[in-house]
Amino acid sequence: MSKQRQDAWLTTLQHELHVWFARPGLIPAGQLAQQYHRLLDPSEQQRYKRFYFEPDRLNFLAAHALLRLTLSRYMPCPPELWRFAAGVHGKPELDSNAGLPSLHFNLSHTKGMVACVVALDCACGIDVEAIRPMRDLRGVAGTVFSPRELSYLDAQPAASQPDTFFSLWTLKEAYIKATGLGMSAPLRHITFDLQQSRLEVHDESNPAQQSGAWLFDCHKPAATHRLALAAQPAHHMQRIVYHELDLASGGITSTGRACEKPAEQSMQMAQTSSSRSGKS
Repeated sequence: MSKQRQDAWLTTLQHELHVWFARPGLIPAGQLAQQYHRLLDPSEQQRYKRFYFEPDRLNFLAAHALLRLTLSRYMPCPPELWRFAAGVHGKPELDSNAGLPSLHFNLSHTKGMVACVVALDCACGIDVEAIRPMRDLRGVAGTVFSPRELSYLDAQPAASQPDTFFSLWTLKEAYIKATGLGMSAPLRHITFDLQQSRLEVHDESNPAQQSGAWLFDCHKPAATHRLALAAQPAHHMQRIVYHELDLASGGITSTGRACEKPAEQSMQMAQTSSSRSGKS
């Protein structure tokens, strides 16, 4: 890719959040391995070999190839030369950013889909999950959902509960990945309200987070999958753009939508609260 094209991609990140995703099942397994295995660094190649089942091995390969290809769209580094390190709380980050823009990323993969989010000058997290029946959905929800989330889940028709479960779960996972806490976060003290027109987090374990300029989005890239992202600070974000990469051909399909600025959200919330106070 030309430097001019890379500069153009990087410039868009000044006011956009970019999500890249791919479906490994759409490329023959042999082609996926032959085309992308060379991009993995030695550590990733060892992890790749440790997967017992081929679908898991290929899903890992597709996810890390997607991340490397994506990063190289924004910076002048070949995909196979990126090196990563563990940051605060073990969250992966670029090994060396000396002289480069502050590029942040996060990666997720599940059966049938891999995804990553890329942002400039803000922490970000992403989670993608295959929507599937769960034998003990309510039991699992009870270990990770807040009381308010559980009440909302219980109020949904049985047929809608798997979709509701994964909508909430992906939002929580994206948020805790963005903060860097991961599964050490107190999940039952973190609440998302899907009934609100704007997605917001209520984190009882860290009230200061509520005043942060967070941006959340919940997306259904396919009927079989649910994806969510989180970013902070996001006051400069104007659009969220979803790019689907065809791993076989390299083709890209993009869709985007405007995002309401967190500052505007906070102002509207304050005005609403003031109006309600005046009426009481």
